[in-house]
Amino acid sequence: MTIVIMGILSGGTYISLSHLYTKSAKSKAISELSFDTTLISNQISALLYHRVPATVIGFKPSDGSFESIYNLGKEYEVVEWIGTDFESYRAKKYSSFIDFVKSDKDANMTYSPDTQIQDINSTALMFSGAYDEGIVYGVDFNDSFGWYGNGRNLIYDINETSTGSEIILTSKPSIIYEKYYLLKSAYAITKYEDINATCLVDSNIIATDKTLLFFYDYYPWRGETFCQDGRVTVLSNEAKGFEIDFVNGNLQFNLTLEREIRKRGKNLNIQISKQKVVF
Repeated sequence: MTIVIMGILSGGTYISLSHLYTKSAKSKAISELSFDTTLISNQISALLYHRVPATVIGFKPSDGSFESIYNLGKEYEVVEWIGTDFESYRAKKYSSFIDFVKSDKDANMTYSPDTQIQDINSTALMFSGAYDEGIVYGVDFNDSFGWYGNGRNLIYDINETSTGSEIILTSKPSIIYEKYYLLKSAYAITKYEDINATCLVDSNIIATDKTLLFFYDYYPWRGETFCQDGRVTVLSNEAKGFEIDFVNGNLQFNLTLEREIRKRGKNLNIQISKQKVVF
Protein backbone atom coordinates (compact mmCIF):
# COMPACT_ATOMS: atom_id res chain seq x y z
CA MET A 1 0.00 0.00 0.00
CA THR A 2 2.85 2.41 0.85
CA ILE A 3 4.50 1.75 -2.51
CA VAL A 4 1.19 2.33 -4.32
CA ILE A 5 0.63 5.64 -2.50
CA MET A 6 4.19 6.78 -3.20
CA GLY A 7 3.70 5.88 -6.87
CA ILE A 8 0.51 7.95 -7.06
CA LEU A 9 2.18 10.89 -5.35
CA SER A 10 5.23 10.63 -7.60
CA GLY A 11 3.00 10.55 -10.70
CA GLY A 12 1.09 13.61 -9.51
CA THR A 13 4.33 15.43 -8.74
CA TYR A 14 5.70 14.62 -12.19
CA ILE A 15 2.56 15.92 -13.90
CA SER A 16 2.59 19.09 -11.80
CA LEU A 17 6.26 19.75 -12.54
CA SER A 18 5.65 19.03 -16.23
CA HIS A 19 2.81 21.60 -16.33
CA LEU A 20 4.94 24.08 -14.41
CA TYR A 21 7.86 23.63 -16.83
CA THR A 22 5.59 24.02 -19.86
CA LYS A 23 3.95 27.12 -18.40
CA SER A 24 7.35 28.64 -17.58
CA ALA A 25 8.75 27.84 -21.06
CA LYS A 26 5.63 29.26 -22.71
CA SER A 27 5.77 32.48 -20.65
CA LYS A 28 9.48 32.88 -21.45
CA ALA A 29 8.88 32.32 -25.18
CA ILE A 30 6.01 34.83 -25.25
CA SER A 31 8.06 37.43 -23.38
CA GLU A 32 11.13 37.01 -25.61
CA LEU A 33 9.14 36.92 -28.88
CA SER A 34 7.17 40.00 -27.84
CA PHE A 35 10.41 41.88 -27.16
CA ASP A 36 11.97 40.70 -30.43
CA THR A 37 8.95 41.64 -32.57
CA THR A 38 8.90 45.13 -31.03
CA LEU A 39 12.65 45.61 -31.51
CA ILE A 40 12.68 44.38 -35.13
CA SER A 41 9.52 46.33 -36.01
CA ASN A 42 11.07 49.52 -34.68
CA GLN A 43 14.24 48.91 -36.71
CA ILE A 44 12.25 48.35 -39.90
CA SER A 45 10.06 51.39 -39.20
CA ALA A 46 13.09 53.65 -38.76
CA LEU A 47 14.60 52.47 -42.05
CA LEU A 48 11.34 52.84 -43.96
CA TYR A 49 10.68 56.26 -42.47
CA HIS A 50 13.76 57.62 -44.27
CA ARG A 51 12.81 56.09 -47.61
CA VAL A 52 12.29 57.93 -50.87
CA PRO A 53 8.52 57.33 -50.95
CA ALA A 54 8.07 56.61 -54.66
CA THR A 55 10.87 54.02 -54.80
CA VAL A 56 9.26 51.26 -52.70
CA ILE A 57 8.67 48.09 -54.72
CA GLY A 58 7.68 44.49 -54.35
CA PHE A 59 9.96 42.03 -56.15
CA LYS A 60 9.29 38.42 -57.18
CA PRO A 61 12.54 36.38 -57.43
CA SER A 62 10.89 33.49 -59.29
CA ASP A 63 10.26 35.53 -62.45
CA GLY A 64 12.21 38.75 -61.84
CA SER A 65 9.11 40.96 -61.91
CA PHE A 66 8.60 44.02 -59.72
CA GLU A 67 5.88 46.56 -59.12
CA SER A 68 5.37 49.80 -57.25
CA ILE A 69 4.06 49.39 -53.71
CA TYR A 70 1.27 51.79 -54.68
CA ASN A 71 -0.04 49.37 -57.33
CA LEU A 72 0.65 45.91 -55.97
CA GLY A 73 -1.68 43.51 -57.72
CA LYS A 74 -0.13 40.19 -56.64
CA GLU A 75 2.03 38.79 -53.88
CA TYR A 76 5.71 39.69 -53.87
CA GLU A 77 8.21 38.05 -51.54
CA VAL A 78 10.79 40.87 -51.38
CA VAL A 79 10.19 44.50 -50.40
CA GLU A 80 12.81 47.03 -51.55
CA TRP A 81 13.30 50.77 -51.35
CA ILE A 82 15.91 53.49 -51.75
CA GLY A 83 16.88 55.36 -48.59
CA THR A 84 17.93 58.97 -48.14
CA ASP A 85 21.21 60.10 -46.62
CA PHE A 86 19.49 61.11 -43.41
CA GLU A 87 22.67 61.07 -41.33
CA SER A 88 24.23 63.85 -43.43
CA TYR A 89 20.98 65.80 -43.30
CA ARG A 90 20.79 65.47 -39.52
CA ALA A 91 24.41 66.64 -39.33
CA LYS A 92 23.28 69.74 -41.28
CA LYS A 93 25.61 69.05 -44.20
CA TYR A 94 22.86 69.78 -46.72
CA SER A 95 19.51 71.57 -46.66
CA SER A 96 17.56 69.47 -49.24
CA PHE A 97 16.23 72.66 -50.89
CA ILE A 98 17.04 74.29 -54.22
CA ASP A 99 17.46 78.00 -54.95
CA PHE A 100 15.96 78.38 -58.45
CA VAL A 101 17.46 81.84 -59.01
CA LYS A 102 21.05 80.72 -58.42
CA SER A 103 20.69 77.37 -60.19
CA ASP A 104 21.71 76.92 -63.83
CA LYS A 105 19.84 74.04 -65.43
CA ASP A 106 21.70 74.35 -68.74
CA ALA A 107 25.00 73.92 -66.88
CA ASN A 108 23.63 70.95 -64.88
CA MET A 109 24.11 72.97 -61.70
CA THR A 110 21.64 73.18 -58.85
CA TYR A 111 22.29 75.59 -56.01
CA SER A 112 21.39 74.32 -52.54
CA PRO A 113 21.75 76.87 -49.69
CA ASP A 114 23.45 75.81 -46.44
CA THR A 115 25.05 72.79 -48.11
CA GLN A 116 28.62 71.44 -48.12
CA ILE A 117 28.33 68.80 -50.80
CA GLN A 118 32.05 67.93 -50.75
CA ASP A 119 31.67 66.64 -47.15
CA ILE A 120 28.98 64.12 -48.11
CA ASN A 121 29.56 60.59 -49.40
CA SER A 122 26.31 60.48 -51.38
CA THR A 123 26.92 60.22 -55.11
CA ALA A 124 23.37 60.55 -56.45
CA LEU A 125 20.45 62.97 -56.21
CA MET A 126 16.74 62.72 -56.85
CA PHE A 127 14.20 65.54 -56.90
CA SER A 128 11.25 64.83 -54.64
CA GLY A 129 8.48 65.92 -57.00
CA ALA A 130 5.48 68.16 -56.47
CA TYR A 131 4.41 68.53 -52.83
CA ASP A 132 6.72 65.70 -51.80
CA GLU A 133 3.92 63.15 -52.19
CA GLY A 134 6.18 60.40 -53.42
CA ILE A 135 4.54 60.33 -56.84
CA VAL A 136 6.42 59.38 -59.98
CA TYR A 137 6.16 62.47 -62.10
CA GLY A 138 6.02 62.37 -65.88
CA VAL A 139 7.91 59.12 -66.56
CA ASP A 140 7.28 55.40 -66.66
CA PHE A 141 7.79 53.82 -63.23
CA ASN A 142 9.91 50.92 -64.49
CA ASP A 143 12.51 53.31 -65.90
CA SER A 144 12.59 55.68 -62.93
CA PHE A 145 15.06 54.25 -60.41
CA GLY A 146 17.14 51.59 -62.16
CA TRP A 147 15.46 48.56 -60.61
CA TYR A 148 16.66 45.32 -62.22
CA GLY A 149 18.33 46.67 -65.31
CA ASN A 150 15.71 49.28 -66.16
CA GLY A 151 16.28 53.00 -66.69
CA ARG A 152 17.01 55.49 -63.88
CA ASN A 153 15.47 58.64 -65.38
CA LEU A 154 14.76 60.27 -62.00
CA ILE A 155 18.18 59.72 -60.44
CA TYR A 156 21.17 61.91 -61.29
CA ASP A 157 24.81 61.25 -60.48
CA ILE A 158 26.69 64.05 -58.72
CA ASN A 159 29.87 65.29 -60.38
CA GLU A 160 32.99 65.03 -58.21
CA THR A 161 33.78 68.68 -58.92
CA SER A 162 30.75 69.77 -56.89
CA THR A 163 31.63 71.94 -53.91
CA GLY A 164 29.83 74.02 -51.32
CA SER A 165 26.26 74.79 -52.32
CA GLU A 166 26.82 74.11 -56.03
CA ILE A 167 25.73 70.57 -56.82
CA ILE A 168 26.81 69.74 -60.36
CA LEU A 169 25.04 66.80 -61.98
CA THR A 170 26.61 64.58 -64.61
CA SER A 171 23.56 64.97 -66.88
CA LYS A 172 21.00 67.67 -67.52
CA PRO A 173 17.87 67.25 -65.36
CA SER A 174 14.59 67.17 -67.25
CA ILE A 175 12.96 69.23 -64.52
CA ILE A 176 14.09 70.80 -61.23
CA TYR A 177 11.90 70.77 -58.13
CA GLU A 178 12.29 72.86 -55.01
CA LYS A 179 13.26 69.88 -52.86
CA TYR A 180 15.62 66.95 -53.38
CA TYR A 181 16.94 63.78 -51.76
CA LEU A 182 20.55 62.69 -51.53
CA LEU A 183 20.56 58.92 -51.90
CA LYS A 184 22.44 56.61 -49.57
CA SER A 185 21.62 52.99 -50.43
CA ALA A 186 18.88 50.62 -51.47
CA TYR A 187 17.47 48.18 -48.93
CA ALA A 188 15.62 44.86 -49.11
CA ILE A 189 13.81 42.64 -46.62
CA THR A 190 12.84 39.05 -47.37
CA LYS A 191 12.66 35.56 -45.90
CA TYR A 192 15.38 33.12 -46.86
CA GLU A 193 12.89 30.56 -48.19
CA ASP A 194 11.71 33.09 -50.81
CA ILE A 195 15.08 33.77 -52.45
CA ASN A 196 17.87 31.90 -54.19
CA ALA A 197 20.50 30.41 -51.86
CA THR A 198 23.22 32.01 -54.00
CA CYS A 199 22.32 35.36 -52.40
CA LEU A 200 24.24 34.25 -49.28
CA VAL A 201 27.23 32.64 -50.98
CA ASP A 202 29.64 35.41 -49.98
CA SER A 203 28.36 35.71 -46.39
CA ASN A 204 28.92 33.69 -43.22
CA ILE A 205 25.19 33.44 -42.54
CA ILE A 206 23.63 30.02 -41.97
CA ALA A 207 19.94 30.49 -42.69
CA THR A 208 16.74 28.44 -42.42
CA ASP A 209 13.36 28.99 -44.05
CA LYS A 210 12.35 31.13 -41.04
CA THR A 211 15.35 33.48 -41.33
CA LEU A 212 14.36 37.09 -42.07
CA LEU A 213 17.16 38.83 -43.99
CA PHE A 214 18.04 42.49 -44.43
CA PHE A 215 20.15 43.57 -47.44
CA TYR A 216 21.85 46.96 -47.76
CA ASP A 217 24.71 48.84 -49.45
CA TYR A 218 23.70 48.28 -53.06
CA TYR A 219 22.72 50.79 -55.74
CA PRO A 220 20.06 49.91 -58.34
CA TRP A 221 20.77 53.11 -60.30
CA ARG A 222 24.21 51.59 -61.00
CA GLY A 223 22.67 48.32 -62.14
CA GLU A 224 23.20 46.52 -58.80
CA THR A 225 20.80 44.10 -57.08
CA PHE A 226 20.46 43.01 -53.46
CA CYS A 227 21.29 39.38 -54.22
CA GLN A 228 24.46 39.95 -56.23
CA ASP A 229 25.84 43.16 -54.76
CA GLY A 230 24.25 43.89 -51.37
CA ARG A 231 25.61 43.20 -47.90
CA VAL A 232 23.33 41.15 -45.66
CA THR A 233 22.50 40.66 -42.01
CA VAL A 234 19.89 38.65 -40.08
CA LEU A 235 16.87 40.35 -38.52
CA SER A 236 15.45 37.15 -37.02
CA ASN A 237 15.74 33.36 -37.25
CA GLU A 238 12.17 32.87 -36.04
CA ALA A 239 10.15 34.72 -38.71
CA LYS A 240 6.90 32.98 -39.56
CA GLY A 241 5.85 35.76 -41.89
CA PHE A 242 6.52 39.30 -43.07
CA GLU A 243 4.01 41.20 -45.20
CA ILE A 244 3.87 44.82 -46.29
CA ASP A 245 1.09 46.80 -47.95
CA PHE A 246 0.06 50.34 -48.86
CA VAL A 247 -3.03 51.38 -46.89
CA ASN A 248 -4.69 54.81 -46.80
CA GLY A 249 -1.58 56.57 -48.06
CA ASN A 250 0.83 54.88 -45.62
CA LEU A 251 2.97 51.75 -45.50
CA GLN A 252 1.70 49.04 -43.20
CA PHE A 253 3.65 45.90 -42.37
CA ASN A 254 3.00 42.85 -40.25
CA LEU A 255 5.77 40.78 -38.65
CA THR A 256 5.08 37.37 -37.10
CA LEU A 257 7.67 35.44 -35.08
CA GLU A 258 7.23 31.80 -34.09
CA ARG A 259 9.02 29.50 -31.63
CA GLU A 260 8.53 25.80 -30.87
CA ILE A 261 8.59 24.50 -27.31
CA ARG A 262 8.19 20.94 -26.05
CA LYS A 263 4.98 20.05 -24.23
CA ARG A 264 4.88 16.50 -22.85
CA GLY A 265 6.52 15.02 -25.91
CA LYS A 266 4.78 17.31 -28.39
CA ASN A 267 5.80 20.55 -30.06
CA LEU A 268 3.83 23.67 -29.12
CA ASN A 269 4.09 26.64 -31.49
CA ILE A 270 4.11 30.09 -29.89
CA GLN A 271 3.43 33.02 -32.23
CA ILE A 272 3.59 36.77 -31.67
CA SER A 273 2.58 39.30 -34.36
CA LYS A 274 3.30 43.01 -34.52
CA GLN A 275 1.68 45.42 -36.96
CA LYS A 276 3.03 48.92 -37.60
CA VAL A 277 2.19 51.83 -39.86
CA VAL A 278 4.97 53.98 -41.35
CA PHE A 279 4.00 57.46 -42.49
